[in-house]
Amino acid sequence: MKRHTRTTFLALLLALVLTACSAAPTAVTTTAAPETTAVEAASPETTAPHETESAAQAGTDVPVETELVVVGAGGAGLAAAIAAADGGAQVTLIEKMAFVGGTTVMASTAYNAGGSSIQLSMDEPYTADDYYDKLTSGVGYEDPRNRNLADLSGPACDWLSGLGADLGKVQNGSQHTTSDGSAFGPALVAALSDAVDARDITLLTQTEAVSLLTDESGAVTGVTAKNEEGTFPIHAQAVILATGGFASNPEMVADYTPDWAGYPSTASVGATGDGIRMAQEAGAALDLMDLAGPQTVAYDTGHGAVSLTNVRYNGAIIVNEEGQRFVNELGLTSAIGQETKKQTGGHAYLIFDQVSVDRAALMQSYKERGYFTEADTLQELAQQLGIDEAQLAGTVETWQGYYDAGQDDDFGRTDSMFSRIDTPPYYGALISPASQTTYGGILIDLQAHALREDGSVIPGLYAAGETAAQYGQGTTIAVVLGKLAGETACADIRR
Repeated sequence: MKRHTRTTFLALLLALVLTACSAAPTAVTTTAAPETTAVEAASPETTAPHETESAAQAGTDVPVETELVVVGAGGAGLAAAIAAADGGAQVTLIEKMAFVGGTTVMASTAYNAGGSSIQLSMDEPYTADDYYDKLTSGVGYEDPRNRNLADLSGPACDWLSGLGADLGKVQNGSQHTTSDGSAFGPALVAALSDAVDARDITLLTQTEAVSLLTDESGAVTGVTAKNEEGTFPIHAQAVILATGGFASNPEMVADYTPDWAGYPSTASVGATGDGIRMAQEAGAALDLMDLAGPQTVAYDTGHGAVSLTNVRYNGAIIVNEEGQRFVNELGLTSAIGQETKKQTGGHAYLIFDQVSVDRAALMQSYKERGYFTEADTLQELAQQLGIDEAQLAGTVETWQGYYDAGQDDDFGRTDSMFSRIDTPPYYGALISPASQTTYGGILIDLQAHALREDGSVIPGLYAAGETAAQYGQGTTIAVVLGKLAGETACADIRR
């Protein structure tokens, strides 16, 4: 049997960058979408070195016995493994890629929540009710799953802090991010990975689950896995599917969320819907499959698409080639994505100044990497970007008036403006939508049990993160449902 080896988290993340850039599909060229290539990759420069297990594993004739197997070591899988281990379960965590983190490690901005300790201590407390209202406005109807997510989001945030994650800064009410504004995802995954290493959890990377094992009654009893040495069973009392969504599976995107077909993906290259497929084969129902949250401000680096959401959150405005704003920059991602598609060329531009760059370490890193066009005046910036100069000047002047008044009369921004856009140098970045978070997946109950079409529970099967049918912000879905699934599975095993 091949044994574990140790390698640095930084090296694995570099592998992620190279894999994402080489494996990403080229977007279909249309009049609505610029030709660009897929997957957002977290940058090694923004990530602290961290060690994790690599390459496991078992021979083809060696079955693995465990109490719980967690499939997928992104944010949801890591959270599930930690929660289950803390409850006393014997946990085996498998990941098909050579590194942990999934799409979570690529998150550049925040963890959304309501009712965390830090939020409740603010001058204007932000509660679980506030976050639920935000979720409800996003889908347009009340959903008990969103109520559950909102109620659990604050305690899960405090749990992350207890694991050593830096969520010390809150912006826009709901968004927890790093204290210095550096990339959130790598810091979060480092803390979660450290917590896995500190527990008696077996981690097998480069090990892919290909199907679920079931007994005569339909209960799930493990998974069939494969690695470079062959295929083998992992027998377990419970299985948590946390393999991510399907944003990096062009066929599934075209089938279920055709609005984003042909656009790049800023999800992990591994987000190909594996867990959804396996669960469906085992009789699980699917839900919300047509619901997706696009990445609204993807930047083509020339070797992959990168999210510039951090720029949008720190005072930038979005304009079209005509130099006009057309959307609330902090509005619903789906609305921003749809409105951007309607603009000339299917793209838009982020416009901001030095004040915004100074707000976050990640912004400064983006600048150093050359993601921004820079100019001493707005006129020069418009010329370099190919934007109507007079219209851009007028748009920024109007924005400055709204900033001074604290009220955006055009699109309703009333807070989080952050910059008057009057401090040179000025910056711009060409952006387009991309496929990122998919909300459709396995139908679950409020304890994360996988359900059949008739609403009955599939014994032994649980879903977390984007593998489950859940609306919300990506890292929140991952951590909250991962922690919930781990706790529920552990409790069920102990019954």
